[in-house]
Amino acid sequence: MNQKRIVYRGVEYEEARYAVERQRYKREERRHFPGGVSAKAVFGTGVYLVSNPKVAAEYAICHAEATWDKAAVLQQELVVSGLYELNRDYGENELRQAALFARHSELELLHLQMKMSHQEWLEWTGEEVRSFLLDAGYSGIAYIISQELTYYICYEPDSCISAISLFALLDLQELG
Repeated sequence: MNQKRIVYRGVEYEEARYAVERQRYKREERRHFPGGVSAKAVFGTGVYLVSNPKVAAEYAICHAEATWDKAAVLQQELVVSGLYELNRDYGENELRQAALFARHSELELLHLQMKMSHQEWLEWTGEEVRSFLLDAGYSGIAYIISQELTYYICYEPDSCISAISLFALLDLQELG
């Protein structure tokens, strides 16, 4: 049985309108903003969501400031039964190491790291983690930070995310 949870995503208003209208996201997290700012998708390309609407609002404000738009928090259902679980004991570094060493030798990794900039290395290792988990049959990640906050990364949004709706709209001009 597919277990679902209500989760949140902070985006700019234009993307929110698109997502609610079409019930799918226009873009995944790997993105570059004007002025050279980049979102860091450390677990590879996917839709990044959170369990806490206040945290989603903070992300929404960042996206809105970068695109000169209003901030929107979207609520949706996420199928969580196929997610790989991370926590304090087994987190980002352990997963990255497992993914990289499952696919590459230490010497190969050192050689690749020397050829790449820091940003290229982060993007490449994120995509390696993504491929590692997809190959193992997972549809994403549930990263439990605390009782109040879990990060979710969904690699298969068209089949795992549904019922996207507008939870909150924030006008940055009014927030001052």
